[in-house]
Amino acid sequence: MTWARWSVPCLLALAACGTKESGSSDPQLRSDMPARSASFYVEHRDELTEMETVCGAWRASQRPAASWPSVVFGNCNSVNTAKTMISNDAETQKLRKEAGI
Repeated sequence: MTWARWSVPCLLALAACGTKESGSSDPQLRSDMPARSASFYVEHRDELTEMETVCGAWRASQRPAASWPSVVFGNCNSVNTAKTMISNDAETQKLRKEAGI
């Protein structure tokens, strides 16, 4: 009796999980990458531009960020931080040059 009562909700929950085929069919939405830090992207600008393209594809998909794979979410945050660091460094260098330091 108890098994019958719980079997229907369990089957419905499993059916709602979907299958592997129901995943993203968009080849632009890559998530096959290692996690990288902002300092890595500052040192490797070519990787930064490549990851920025991947992040742009994920943003264009209009999926909620909470549904993104964690490696993509983390790397996109690292890319944004690296871009800020590069911009801040360029501004600091410009101000030092103007001040004659």
